[in-house]
Amino acid sequence: MGQRLEVARRAVEPELTRSERRSWLLHRRISAHLTRETWGASEPIVQSNLRRLRRGVSGEPHKRNLARWQVLVDSGDISGLKRVLTGLDRHSIEMREVSPMRGLISQEERSAVMAQGR
Repeated sequence: MGQRLEVARRAVEPELTRSERRSWLLHRRISAHLTRETWGASEPIVQSNLRRLRRGVSGEPHKRNLARWQVLVDSGDISGLKRVLTGLDRHSIEMREVSPMRGLISQEERSAVMAQGR
C-alpha cells in the first residue's frame, strides 16, 4: 500500500474537572507511598475508613465502588490499588469519589498537593 504506521508518544494533559484533578493529584501522591512494605501499616487505616464510609454512603455507584475497594484491600492487590489511585479512566475517577485512603499521608504533604492543584 506504500504507507506505514507511525506511533508518536507525547504527554497529553488529562481532561478533568478541578475537583477530579485535585483528587487525582492527591491519590497519585498516596500511590507513591504505597508499597508491599508500607501496606502492613496502611491496611488497618484503610479498613477503618471503609467501615466509616459504608455507614455514611448511600446510592449507586458509591456502594458498588466501596465493594470494589473492599475486594482490592482484602486481597492486598497493591498494583490494582495503584491503578485506581492513578487512573484517568471514568471508573477510577468514580472510585476515588469514595476513597478509603484518608490518613495515609501527612497533613503537610496533603496541603502541598492541594496547593499544586489550584
